[in-house]
Amino acid sequence: MRTLQTTALAIFAIASLVACNSTTKTGVEQDGQFPRITANLEKFTIEDFLSLGFKMAKDYDVEGLTAAQSAIYGFWKPLGDESVDYEIRFYASHDDAIENGIYFADEVTGDNALLSDKDVTWKEGTRDRRTSGFTQNGGGGSLAPKYADYIIYANVIVLCQGRDKNQSIERCGAIITALK
Repeated sequence: MRTLQTTALAIFAIASLVACNSTTKTGVEQDGQFPRITANLEKFTIEDFLSLGFKMAKDYDVEGLTAAQSAIYGFWKPLGDESVDYEIRFYASHDDAIENGIYFADEVTGDNALLSDKDVTWKEGTRDRRTSGFTQNGGGGSLAPKYADYIIYANVIVLCQGRDKNQSIERCGAIITALK
């Protein structure tokens, strides 16, 4: 009887921890924000984003961007006033985006983003992924990453302009929420 009670208590404790921890089924913490990775059976296309008012500035050549079907660069106004830059990469499936796209997205986002053609694996659009340090926390004339973070939603990876990870994830969440 005591073993049964101990087992039941252990199961309850684990279930409570899981329920209290705000994570998606992929294990990515949400922290009250849009989840970084969301598995979804939907398959999005460029047209889905254009229908939101997304303005495409460039349609990148995806040669060298493993498994990507297309990638676009442009802007959208999540709150109707300020333009925000996005790079959206399309894959055949969510699994393709996860398996093939994370490496490339990690390479060009965040504080340690690679900003030079000589450093990045996929060179297309490198100049579009950086900004002057003057526009990024007043860091002077040095180059800074434009995209602090990205999300993976269904079959797309969306790199979102932001001064920090929270702002980027918020902006990523805004464009994905608008698709729903």
